[in-house]
Amino acid sequence: MEIKQEIDRLKQLIAYHNNRYYDLDSPEISDYEYDKLYARLKELEEQNPQFASSDSPTLKIGGKAASSFAPYTHLAPMMSLDNTYNADEIREWYERTSSALGLRDFEMVVETKIDGVSCSLTYKDGILINAATRGDGKTGENITANIKTLKCIPHKLACPINGIVEIRGEVFIAKEDLIKLNERQQEEGLVPFANARNVAAGSIRQKDPAVTASRPLSFYVHSYGWGDIGASSFTDFINKCQECGLPVSPVRKVFTDIEEVIKFYEDFAKGLHALPYDADGLVIKVNSFELQKKLGVTAKSPRWAEAFKYPAQQCETIVKNISFSVGRTGVVTPVAELEPVKCAGVVISSATLHNFDEVARLGVKIGDGVIVERAGEVIPKVIKVVKSSPNAQAVAEPKVCPVCSGELFREEGEVALRCINPNCPAQIKARVQHYASREAMDIDGLGEIAVDQLVRYGAIKKLSDIYNLTLFDLMALNSCRDKKADNLLNAIESSKKRPLGKFIYALGIRHVGAKTADLLASEFGTAEKLAAASLPELERIEEIGPVIAKEIYDFFASEEVKKELNSFRLYGVNPLPAPAKKEGGPLSGKTFVFTGELKTMSRSEAEALAKANGAKTSGSVSSKTYAVVAGAEAGSKLKKAETLGIKIMNEEEFLALLKS
Repeated sequence: MEIKQEIDRLKQLIAYHNNRYYDLDSPEISDYEYDKLYARLKELEEQNPQFASSDSPTLKIGGKAASSFAPYTHLAPMMSLDNTYNADEIREWYERTSSALGLRDFEMVVETKIDGVSCSLTYKDGILINAATRGDGKTGENITANIKTLKCIPHKLACPINGIVEIRGEVFIAKEDLIKLNERQQEEGLVPFANARNVAAGSIRQKDPAVTASRPLSFYVHSYGWGDIGASSFTDFINKCQECGLPVSPVRKVFTDIEEVIKFYEDFAKGLHALPYDADGLVIKVNSFELQKKLGVTAKSPRWAEAFKYPAQQCETIVKNISFSVGRTGVVTPVAELEPVKCAGVVISSATLHNFDEVARLGVKIGDGVIVERAGEVIPKVIKVVKSSPNAQAVAEPKVCPVCSGELFREEGEVALRCINPNCPAQIKARVQHYASREAMDIDGLGEIAVDQLVRYGAIKKLSDIYNLTLFDLMALNSCRDKKADNLLNAIESSKKRPLGKFIYALGIRHVGAKTADLLASEFGTAEKLAAASLPELERIEEIGPVIAKEIYDFFASEEVKKELNSFRLYGVNPLPAPAKKEGGPLSGKTFVFTGELKTMSRSEAEALAKANGAKTSGSVSSKTYAVVAGAEAGSKLKKAETLGIKIMNEEEFLALLKS
């Protein structure tokens, strides 16, 4: 059972980090650390197939499509790449590929692996009609209006291409452009962006395309998706893209010898950080489209490509101090303040120590020489102590909260030390920022700097105080004048009518993410019913489980929370109820798939209507699908339904079915 437990633990951990990276654009660990977790899970599943399951992250691609954008179904799955960090595994990939093809001297194309956000562009007769994020590989977010603001992406191709073609690439921001953007942010009193990938991810998901247009985003084509562009190989395809006016990566070489590929990889490492954009490795692809087709794909990745990534960058420096930060849920995190050192192209002056068990394990003290690791653009971490100073000072685990001097508590079985004072200023700041975030109540303008000042001035002491802010409170902020203050007050007022799932997520209940919040909203319908739910009622919800059920129950049993909910009601916060679950409705037990453009409603509205009448909905067609509702320009889902003999109906027939 130990192997099964490790597999389950790895699945939960990887799912958590997938959500941080793909859905929240806020990774906590480096790509290198993530890839080690992923490789370990894949190894255990291959060695113990009896414990493998269909919900494993090794079978999934990317994240989910955000609910704030219309869903877009890719014409062909938008897959992710398998990757490795060492030459022997690249040789193994080559031998597998060579054996499958019965060839030795096939062409391989090598390009840089840009650290940005994948995006697909769909052109019809040369006109850009759709742009979408990768999402889960099958369904992404329709971000056409935002992508059309990128000057580097043509709205009309410069060469004649008939029919529909889907072209994939990477949206990114160049290093120099990020520096200029951050200078502008600071001039406007806004928080500088932490890294290039987060800027790209956040910029293409803006509700206002004008914000996207204000960001200096770039795009390079990296792969072919669907349709006939008149190319028989990847190099032909890239040349055709250039001819059509699409931007492509300047780094590209063709090899027939895998040892030459490895030599190029080793040489390229020296100049990796001199590139004008962030890259974490190379991508190797079989050049011929015919050979690619012969090799095929797995459930998650093409067999004809492999990412050859560079290990995390390390450097040596000295720990000047160890300070403590307090997060939204009260967790106290030790942070090493470092002698500034350049690593992987940037200057590092701090690194996380995660928790006090990790401080003890490393044996790190103030004054010690340490190795710090950084991969990608996430927070660096201390790997080990290399020089123990004779004057080094040990740092004791704090007895009280470093911010409010409140009581600290560690739950049984947990390593996290937690401040349990609900009015701790550090927690208030983090909770307000979370509450106002785009994924929660989406209060535009209530960012880190504004929240910090409002909490410091005493204008916000608890979450509900957001709705008691006045124009006078906002005018006192350094970066908030006239129009900005009015806009923020309007944004606060608008947030009173957000969907219930958003409100539940915004409350910041431990272990309750956006998906669980939506589930609770659907299950209970109102905040009052959820707050009054008994522990057995919560435990009966299949997708939640006893641990999270207890967290939810304890949260709403708190007198402080009861007072807060009452304050929200008094201030007029009235979340929109989730559609009522209709047991035994006319569509009970039937699974529907919606595809294409509907005439009278969006696909998400149609799905909500189906669910309200007892149906289930799915993003993919299978033998369990009852019917596919097809609108204009329906794509691969319609074709699959025809192949499987699944019932196909149009929007009018679906609505008639509901009436009947």
